[in-house]
Amino acid sequence: MTKVSFENDTLLIGRYHIIRYLAAGGMQEVYLCHDTVLNREVVLKTPKAGTKDRRFKRGAEMGARINHSNVASTLDYYEDENLTFLIEEFISGQDLSKRMSTEFHYLDPHTCAHVIKNLAKALHEAHKVGICHRDLKPSNIMVSNDFNLSMVKLTDFGIAKLAESEIESEIELFEKDESTLTTSQTLLGAVPYMAPECWDDWKGAGKEMDIWSLGCIAYHLLSGQLPFGSGRRAIREVARFQDNNTKLLKPQNIGLHASSAILEKELWALITNCIVADPQKRPTAENILDAFDSICYSNEPRRFGTIYDFGVPYRETGHIIDNGRQTGMLFFHSSEFYGNSLPQQGKKVTYSVYPGLPHDRCSTILLLK
Repeated sequence: MTKVSFENDTLLIGRYHIIRYLAAGGMQEVYLCHDTVLNREVVLKTPKAGTKDRRFKRGAEMGARINHSNVASTLDYYEDENLTFLIEEFISGQDLSKRMSTEFHYLDPHTCAHVIKNLAKALHEAHKVGICHRDLKPSNIMVSNDFNLSMVKLTDFGIAKLAESEIESEIELFEKDESTLTTSQTLLGAVPYMAPECWDDWKGAGKEMDIWSLGCIAYHLLSGQLPFGSGRRAIREVARFQDNNTKLLKPQNIGLHASSAILEKELWALITNCIVADPQKRPTAENILDAFDSICYSNEPRRFGTIYDFGVPYRETGHIIDNGRQTGMLFFHSSEFYGNSLPQQGKKVTYSVYPGLPHDRCSTILLLK
């Protein structure tokens, strides 16, 4: 059973009523609370027992300086001899890492473009005020529960300084003993998205490391794979990439769909521009947003359904039963299917719907787990 700092129904400082424990990261515990003063649900984050928390307040101050719709708002901070916590807005949804592991093999290019553009907005706002996230990864990204991932919010700016201190310490330990990597939740989770300069000079690494991480996230979302793997393998492969001894492999599922060929090409160009060994050659968050001004992608609502048949009435066509609406059969063509296998009867999918005769037509059909 997980040992927690606060039990349900605990009232903190006469204001924050603990509803339930939500989760724990490498450095913090997270709770759902009711703010009894403003009558709203909020999230409380407190350092784990034993975690170095001397920078927790500074991190909260940094998070409070960023006011943007794509960044989880830091609302309050409290500290005394026995208690330290910060309050963030409550976001109804799940973190992107969890949704990728439980629902998606990978994202279609339209949804991927939507997520990356919104993350670039968050980074641009943070970088404008001189703040670097330094721990950008899917578990620090909250998304809404719909299949459009319509809401995207970057979290944990409030513990950026804590993460900085923790990861720096863990890098030092790793350099002395590589076995420490497997026992370090914070460093292990960050490694697949960590820029090469972080290993050379962690304190000196700046905003450019966030851009590298953004490129790695885009690669992961678009392909379902990590660009350099994970754990020790990722460290080795990034070092080889930095020394120009290996190249970034283009995912096999890019370039297979005529209807999104241009979008896939543009996303791949963005990824390869971000994942560059020399930090000074990477684009800024503002550059990425400028690039998105000429990138066209669909934000049409996405539905959830089941493949009813395939190969009917033609070899490469089939029908989908819409699970959320009282509609008839929906038609699809295999050229619009994004998945790691051919369409199969009974498989769960998400898609957008467009008018057609005799059946409405599905486009950008994404296979679900």
